Order: sequence, then C-alpha cells, then structure tokens
Amino acid sequence: MGDIYESKSMDLNNSLAPLLSQVRMAMLSGVDQEFLRDSEVASLEVTAAQFVIIANVLKGHANSACELCKFMDYDRGAMSRMIDRLETKDLIRRVPLAHTRRTMALEVTEAGKAAFPKMQTCLTKVVNRLLKGVTKTQVREVERTLKRMLANA
Repeated sequence: MGDIYESKSMDLNNSLAPLLSQVRMAMLSGVDQEFLRDSEVASLEVTAAQFVIIANVLKGHANSACELCKFMDYDRGAMSRMIDRLETKDLIRRVPLAHTRRTMALEVTEAGKAAFPKMQTCLTKVVNRLLKGVTKTQVREVERTLKRMLANA
C-alpha cells in the first residue's frame, strides 16, 4: 500500500495531523466550558487537563507522574503542578511505594471517584455536541482508523 500523503502537496491546515490537534483542542475547551456550566463540577475548579489525569489514574492507564507525562505528552514541571492542584482539592493523592523512595504512586481519592461520573457526563455532552451530523458508522470507522494508527506508532 502506498503513502497517503506527499510532502509537496500536503495541506498543512486540512490534513489529518492538524485536524486531530484542532479536534483535541475543541474537546478540551468544550469540557472546560461544560465544567463551568455544571454547578457541582464548577465548585471543584477542575480543568479538562486535570480531568484527563484523574481519568487515566482511575482507569489504570498511569499510576505515577512519570507515566502520566509519557501518556499525555506533558513536561514534568507542568504535570507536577497539576497533580499538586488535584491533591490540594483532595481529588488525587500521592502514595509512597514500598520498594522505592523516589517514586510516588498516584491514587484517586474517594472525593475524586465520587466526582468522576459527573465530569465524565460533561465530557460525553461535549463529544456528542461535536459529533452532530456524524453517523455511528462514521464514528466507529474513525475509531478503527485511530486504533490502527496507534498500533503503527
């Protein structure tokens, strides 16, 4: 199978990479706005980026700041500050690991677990809003394509 894009003719505004980036930013911005609309979530003062941290720790995709940095492509300083904020809000806690003094595991607190479904509902509203006019079949095809791309990475 040949290459999909050629560097000479690739549209840097309307090809896959910039469009994925724009959709990601639209989702994050939409989630931030939806969080502010929901009184329960707004009182937590959580950002979309912080929600992604809670979701990844809760779902077991990452259990340390280092793993989150790799998974989310954030630098360590920014990640540390976001985790600090979540810890101050009692949504995440750092837990020392018995076998090492340097690495701290992350856990979602009971308050974080209780707030998560409401935050997830906000995310669902945003995604569904962005998918207006798109069929389930189209969504499933994009999901398959993105999974294939990740497998190729």
